[in-house]
Amino acid sequence: MSLLATLPRYLVAGAVNTAIGYLLYLALLQVTSYRMAYVLSFVAGIGLSYLLMRFAVFRSAGRRFSPIWVAASHLMQLALGLVVVEFWVNVLQWPTALAALAAVVVCVPLMYLVQRWIFSSGGTAR
Repeated sequence: MSLLATLPRYLVAGAVNTAIGYLLYLALLQVTSYRMAYVLSFVAGIGLSYLLMRFAVFRSAGRRFSPIWVAASHLMQLALGLVVVEFWVNVLQWPTALAALAAVVVCVPLMYLVQRWIFSSGGTAR
């Protein structure tokens, strides 16, 4: 699939996933600690991301073990985001309020490429 076909769907799916994950986080805060709420909403976000990428964005079953690849890519994104935030705050000494945005600017394009690779092989989604 072409970049022009998948990128807009990828951005919408990411926004939907983020919004649902945040709402889940807020709901879980009513019944559990913020740490547990964050972990549970993060894990749910990985599952939702897989479904959105497979059925709405790339419309492909993807590579063998694609659910595992998606989970691994999200852990990679978390680690890379932390590196960007640390670099932004501690090396560049720029405002902490903007650090997460810098991580998004770095991670979103890379995650698109990774997700596109994951779903570039395999049959179409049913």
